[in-house]
Amino acid sequence: MNPHALKRRLLAAAAALLMSAGALAVAAPGAAAQEEDKDTLLIATNQEVDTFNPFKRRFVITYETSMMTYETLVRIGADYEPEPGLATEWEESEDGLTWTFTIRDGATWSDGEPLTAEDVAYTYGLLIENQAIHDWNIDFAGNLVSAEATDETTFVLTLAEPSPWDVLTREVYIVPEHVWSTYADPSADDANELPLVGSGPFQVTEYQTDEFIRLEANESYWEGAPGFDEVVYDYYTETDAAVAALEAGEVDIVGNGMGGLNPAQTEALQSQDHVTVNDVEGRRYVSLTLNYNSVTQDGTEFGDGHPALKDPVVRQALHMALDKQALVDTVLDGSGTPAVSIIPAIFEQYHWDGGDQLVGFDIEGANALLDEAGYALGDDGVRTMPGTGERLSFRFYQHADNTAYATIAQFATEWWAQIGIEVVPEAIEQSALNDLAYLGEFDIAFSGWGVGPNPTEQLGMHTCAVLPTLTDGSERSSENNYCNPEFDALHEQQKVESDPDARAELVKEQQAIMYADTPVIYLYYQNVMEAYNHDRITGMTTQPSDGGMVTGQQGFTWSYYTAQPAGTTEDSGVPVWVWIAVGAAVVAVVAGGAWFAMRRKSTADERE
Repeated sequence: MNPHALKRRLLAAAAALLMSAGALAVAAPGAAAQEEDKDTLLIATNQEVDTFNPFKRRFVITYETSMMTYETLVRIGADYEPEPGLATEWEESEDGLTWTFTIRDGATWSDGEPLTAEDVAYTYGLLIENQAIHDWNIDFAGNLVSAEATDETTFVLTLAEPSPWDVLTREVYIVPEHVWSTYADPSADDANELPLVGSGPFQVTEYQTDEFIRLEANESYWEGAPGFDEVVYDYYTETDAAVAALEAGEVDIVGNGMGGLNPAQTEALQSQDHVTVNDVEGRRYVSLTLNYNSVTQDGTEFGDGHPALKDPVVRQALHMALDKQALVDTVLDGSGTPAVSIIPAIFEQYHWDGGDQLVGFDIEGANALLDEAGYALGDDGVRTMPGTGERLSFRFYQHADNTAYATIAQFATEWWAQIGIEVVPEAIEQSALNDLAYLGEFDIAFSGWGVGPNPTEQLGMHTCAVLPTLTDGSERSSENNYCNPEFDALHEQQKVESDPDARAELVKEQQAIMYADTPVIYLYYQNVMEAYNHDRITGMTTQPSDGGMVTGQQGFTWSYYTAQPAGTTEDSGVPVWVWIAVGAAVVAVVAGGAWFAMRRKSTADERE
């Protein structure tokens, strides 16, 4: 039995026993309130929900709430290995084009309806047939041919080309057909109505903008109810405010939801007796996106990016004039590593280390590149474009709520000034910044993503296939409209390559091409710096399981699902006060003698 469910039963049993014993035993202070009140896991966040539609997730908060509400056929384990989710087993055909999944028997939706292979077929059918959902997920959906439920527990997926890695690790959240088939447009941002109906361990039930997101435990979850009755994301505009709330016991976890802690904050929290600070290798990179190619698939240009950024020489000079190690040492206080490309070092098999192609910090070399390309230095110290004379003055957008980005912008501004490039930093709220980025109305902007164990999804965001078809910024499958046919050819090869080592080499070649083209400058791989109140929470499974992260997990929220309210016994998850109360009640029963025992039996007979 799930420990939390056991706790509730023991609470009820203890209360009944105490009442029948004439309340001779006295419960610990707060016990009655603890019995009636919900156990709430409070997580700090500063990110607004862009959509509750799991087919269009992009923000961290959207990803986490989708991951808790819905399940995938195959989920990513605590050590990033594929393991059974809604599917208990699967079989790949000899040609790799047909996959047959056995759907978990007895799984239900949070509204009590049975979950069947028909729901799975309906979900994958949306990826195939709904044009907007298909286009949003084109890198995966473009390879799907058909999705069929042959009976209530058997789902058959047919592919155009073999793609074993995508089939087993692509996070397609299964949605309930009986709910989603009532939506006029399942691709709409507001298609999904609260409370959400899903099959995951928690369900989003309430959302107040800038205030909170509430997820209630799914008591009928197939693997057992979670340890907490609910998860609530509380909004804090500043990380310092969230840290103060953790110190005061007003929030339980501060980490990825706030963009991570900085070294000063972690140092302050380490002095708190009730707080555990975690600083471990992460799966996230921080980067600068350069607006060099705002163009649709048919070649229509849009946006207002500076024309100099179309020149790879300018992009390479910007890259060369950044001291990444200094940023790691200063901004992160050493809690990270300089970034090379899109795949962090935590995924060693696919990580490209740069080798001889690495660009070092070289102000003199960057100046030489620009001199040779004809970018003359003006009297004001700013270079101009050859031919047009337009000054190399770029808008530099950063997230308004991220102090680390502000510090990086200061360093970058000084370094770039030394090579004759002027930048004008501007702090913009994250949603507004993203809107401008997808409209192509920027020059340089901060970005960052969490990467999973299968690199295809991240790499797929840089292919020609995901270039937008419209210019209104509504299509957001591409990171920054990068398009290179050589990169694309390698991408298609690695998706179907069955040999892990051969596939890893193809993925590394892709990263080398992007590094040379410099559509993005990868700054650093950020450690996960997080903290939680161990007086309130115990039992959280990290990812990886040995010394891994609590927030920012991939594929399944192991930490939040396995978390238990602190003050529970090690083996059963039952609070110590419950055992004390039960023991006291038992003593009272014994002391009551034979009359009490006879009376108790009479009451039991009446109940039957």
